[in-house]
Amino acid sequence: MSEAPVFAKGRDLDAAARALRPWLAARLGVDDVRLENLVYPLGAGVSNETILFEAEAEAAGAGAGAGAGRVHELVLRVAPAPKHQMFFEPRFRMQYDMLVTLRRLGTVRVPEALWFEDDPALLGQPFYLMRRMRGRVPVSMPVYNATGWLTEATPVERRTLWEGAMRQLAAIHATPMEEFAFLHRPDHGAPGDDQQLTYWGKFAAWALEDEVPDPVHELLAWVTDNRPPTSTPGLSWGDARIGNMMFGDDYRVIGVMDWEQASLAGPMADLGWWLLFDDIHSFEHGIARLDGLGTRQETLDYWRELTGRPVEHLYWNEVFAGLKAGLLALHTRRSMKLPAAGRPNPFIERSRRLLGLTKSVELS
Repeated sequence: MSEAPVFAKGRDLDAAARALRPWLAARLGVDDVRLENLVYPLGAGVSNETILFEAEAEAAGAGAGAGAGRVHELVLRVAPAPKHQMFFEPRFRMQYDMLVTLRRLGTVRVPEALWFEDDPALLGQPFYLMRRMRGRVPVSMPVYNATGWLTEATPVERRTLWEGAMRQLAAIHATPMEEFAFLHRPDHGAPGDDQQLTYWGKFAAWALEDEVPDPVHELLAWVTDNRPPTSTPGLSWGDARIGNMMFGDDYRVIGVMDWEQASLAGPMADLGWWLLFDDIHSFEHGIARLDGLGTRQETLDYWRELTGRPVEHLYWNEVFAGLKAGLLALHTRRSMKLPAAGRPNPFIERSRRLLGLTKSVELS
């Protein structure tokens, strides 16, 4: 069984701990703090540098703050340096604001964001800290349908996991859009499909420059020419899949993570992305989907039941989802200077098949 990769960013973790100590001590209200066990998580941290660590606040006499003597399990997220930038126009502060807002509303289970630092002097880039959650994640490397803890669960346990995940997805889509005005990108057009089409067109030009492959050009033209006549904006998670959720030993959702792609694209963008990754992590690998995880039709039916909303323009959103994920995969491979995959881009290929284009095209 292959292990999940580690996405280190070349940082000296001991130096980072020394730099962070006085900053964190001031926020905990203690004279000093000891940072230990700094590690990169397995299979996480592609887009933002992510470091797990423990901080013990040391008491300093009668005047020590209330946090003295406690051991805090924390997560440090550092904004990507330009050479590690995965997204066009990354909005790092937005991720922190998403967590704070969702936590305040209490509608979606998210990690507790603690402090944000926008001064890059300390660690070279802005960063924030959040409280660490403890649980298990259905990772995509290696794919959770083939190996790992989810394959060892019973169908009933997997059903508990899937239903809880769907309820969190529905809770995102029930959250009032007005709470997330900071997601509005007026320079990209109106909320919804306008902003998404503009953003991903710019992403392709930025990420691939003069080397945009013909299949990408074709898909960009198709989603532009065939955009739905109406668009229902609303909160969109952006990276909607169970691989971005953490679950407890009881298979219930502990937290919803990774909000880098949050937007006002609306719920259908998430539903298209969710179905895309259901396929990518099973059929596209030639692997059967685990019994207990909802089928495509069950996903659509349960989402309708939970939200009370119709499924609209799903075909367009699924084609668009494959294009977006394919662009991210192409950019990640090129920016990390990884060798060519030696096979067609599965995201682009899925969208092309949806359009009836059956000839595979290898993209590097």
